Amino acid sequence: MKALIAFIVMAIIILTLIEINERVKAKRKKEDCAKEPSSKEDCADCSLIELCEKKPSK
Repeated sequence: MKALIAFIVMAIIILTLIEINERVKAKRKKEDCAKEPSSKEDCADCSLIELCEKKPSK
């Protein structure tokens, strides 16, 4: 029984660490996206397709 509880606690900790890591990655990505996108790939990575589609029409 103790092993089952330990396994469940370990799974919860791992899932929490994964979630924290994903949030940190998203935050870093958002900071990187604050820069002017230089290529279509940069726009796609940052979800700025609309900005990039408007940019060439100037």
